[in-house]
Amino acid sequence: MKKKRLKNLTFIFIICLLIGCINAEQNNKDEVIPLQGKESAWAIYDSDPNHVWNRVFRQLYQRTADGKEYGFNELDPLLWFDTTYMFTEPFYQQTIDVLDEFLNTNGETLINDPLKRAMFQRDMWAVFDWLIVREWEYASQSLELQSRLSQIIKRVALSKEQILSLPNNYKQAVEAKIFPTDFQAQYPENAYLPVDLFEANSAWVPLSREDAPIVITHTTSSPFLGRSVFLVFIRTPNGRQGTLDFITSLQTQSQPITPIGTETTLVRRMLLISNQGDLVLSPLFEKIQIRRFNPEQTFYEFELNRNYLFKNIAGGFIPKKEIFSLFMNHGDEFENNRRPELKTTIPNICLSCHYDYPSTAISGNTQSIISYSRHNFPLSENETLNLLVGDWNSEFQKVIAWKVKHKTWMSLTSFWNQ
Repeated sequence: MKKKRLKNLTFIFIICLLIGCINAEQNNKDEVIPLQGKESAWAIYDSDPNHVWNRVFRQLYQRTADGKEYGFNELDPLLWFDTTYMFTEPFYQQTIDVLDEFLNTNGETLINDPLKRAMFQRDMWAVFDWLIVREWEYASQSLELQSRLSQIIKRVALSKEQILSLPNNYKQAVEAKIFPTDFQAQYPENAYLPVDLFEANSAWVPLSREDAPIVITHTTSSPFLGRSVFLVFIRTPNGRQGTLDFITSLQTQSQPITPIGTETTLVRRMLLISNQGDLVLSPLFEKIQIRRFNPEQTFYEFELNRNYLFKNIAGGFIPKKEIFSLFMNHGDEFENNRRPELKTTIPNICLSCHYDYPSTAISGNTQSIISYSRHNFPLSENETLNLLVGDWNSEFQKVIAWKVKHKTWMSLTSFWNQ
């Protein structure tokens, strides 16, 4: 009996620790669990900070400012359209050296965990794509880096079957029961993950368009560039039929009204490249952004964290309060000394696009739903709005159709075929 009681107390203690860690994330401006020293902060793919996988990741993702290091807990590399540091010495040669070490020592054989290989490919692929869109000014240096990164991306690739067998980390996050599962009126600042977001007959309905991805701007812009599939979900307080009726009103009414309590969710899901060179929609989710009309807008964001993912803590998701402004943004935050703050806060970054237009105090603001209004993001002349009920597979096919024609993919496959 004493052993059973001790076991139960131990289990409760672990749960409390996990909850404390997650709450610490929310209250400490997105800092990860405190780690001992700068080196151990980069012990992500292996417990040894000097493991070649960790050193490659650190070389490409680390940025420094005011004696602090950033990047080890960032989902996307801290690279902007006008970033230059990667091409300057001694950094450039150091990057070449560590990439060559990985390739010459067959570094891909050192870690067999499919989840870590998937994330490592994703991380290298993001830098490769950035080099393609940035190469105009530093063509020769960029080409050398592209050549090496393309080989690493290919060497760590999984089979299609392995990719599809990766964990559904959103499901893991919900099953962990750490985060609230719905909006809490008494604690409106708490981020939540809906249990039924992906259930077929729930009140959450995914949006789609016939001729292009529903989130075309995210798909085609930096830093994403078609490496993720985005899908928009809408839920009104009137159940599934009420949500379907609302979607219909977006097509048929000149001034549709968003019911108070309506929520929209932007979900980012990871693409990977199989060892056969095919794009595969993985089960891994990278980011969840929820917006609720109260009628004022409230914003929540969850982002994938590698340490938590590999340790199977809440599917790897952490709530975000501050982020680096990478989406469609020029001006390297670390090279631009005019900016007093490196990060921007949520909701400020969200409101820069999804602002009330016009402002209203009596209902949710439909114009701020950009998938509908296209406010500040107009469609091209040959595109139509025509909102439909969507699904992951149809969005995946549309993203593939765009990606395979883009110079980032054509450059990568060219290296693979050499």
